[in-house]
Order: sequence, then structure tokens, then C-alpha cells
Amino acid sequence: FIILFIMNRIRITFSKFDNAIWIGNLDLHRMWARVFRRNGMPIAYSQGFNPQPRIQFASALPLGLISKCEILDVWLTEYMSVDEIKVCLLDSLPRGIEINDIKIVDLKEKSLQSQLSSVEYSVYLNGSIKKSDLLNCVRVFMVRDHIQRKLRGKKYDLRPLVESLVVNGCNDSLILVMRLTSKPGKTGRADEVLDELGINSKNIVRSGLFFVDNDE
Repeated sequence: FIILFIMNRIRITFSKFDNAIWIGNLDLHRMWARVFRRNGMPIAYSQGFNPQPRIQFASALPLGLISKCEILDVWLTEYMSVDEIKVCLLDSLPRGIEINDIKIVDLKEKSLQSQLSSVEYSVYLNGSIKKSDLLNCVRVFMVRDHIQRKLRGKKYDLRPLVESLVVNGCNDSLILVMRLTSKPGKTGRADEVLDELGINSKNIVRSGLFFVDNDE
């Protein structure tokens, strides 16, 4: 059999919006693989009886959410520069997928999932709650030691999964920015936080991914 040597690892940061928010994670993986193949990019494949394109996402995005910061790594068997990749992908992506950044990363770097530490969500409230009331809700939430919740029939403590809650803007344009832990077995959910706060808002945007090696 032939061994294909991997020449470089490309990291793409992209936004997901419009109708693309309804593309599930498995379909998103297939979509990117089709885009790469259609444009002649030499994707590396896993070994075994059912080889799969070597594409890796930092974190699964809940269906129906907008994101400004999705990240994927793709491994190539031939070297391509960032400019060459930009030309390949120009006008090739479906509506609602937009590239923000492309860079080459070290082949020996750890997986995106193993480096991810937390995720930021921005919730746009559009006058549905007064700032003073929201600040009070946040204060009460953050001083609690434990917040018992039940998800899919299992009880868990939500409080340690919430790293920070920050209120920005004024009454008519309030934004609640939440930073939630995102590690294997320890992942905070934005909808669970909002439910505990008594806030009903579907206008949630994933606005940041934070990693162990570059976390501030």
C-alpha cells in the first residue's frame, strides 16, 4: 500500500450564519470535504477500511446558532500556501459560510479539542429585560456556590461551568456575554444558563473560542 506523507496543516476560521445555521455537524464536515475535493485540494485521509478526510473541528456548534468563530483544521498531502488556498476557496462556499482567516499551523500541535478550554456566547436581548434587572439576575447567579440542573434525565452542577457573565449595552440593546467551560465532560450550555436566569432569548451568537495555549 502507499503511505501519503502529510505536508501541511491548515487552520480555517469561519462564520456560520443565515440558512447555514441549520447545517448539522456531520453535514458540515461533509460539506467542507466536498469543497476541498471540488477545488483540487490534496486532503489527507485516515487509514483503515473506511478512510475519512482528515478534517477536525474545534467544537460542535449547537444547531440553529450563529457563530463568528468556528475553527477547523485540515491536513494536506502536498504543500499549499495560504494565498493558494484562498484562491481555491474563493466563491466555493455555500451561502452562510464565510472565511475569516486562514493560516498554516505546526503539524505537531495538539488537537483543537484537547486545547479548547472555554467558549463565549453573546446573547442579544433587544429590550426584553431592563439592565438593572439583568444585573441583579447575574449577581444572584454568580454568588451561588452550586446550581443544580437536570439535562437528559441526569443531574449536574451548572455553576462551575460558568466562568463569567458580563452585561454590556443599555436597556434597548443589552448584550449578555457568557464565557462557559468547554472541556470533555465539562461543557456549559448557553440555553441552560439563560433558563436558570429566567431569560427567554433565541438570539444567541457564538462569539469566541479560547484555548489553553493562548488563553488570556
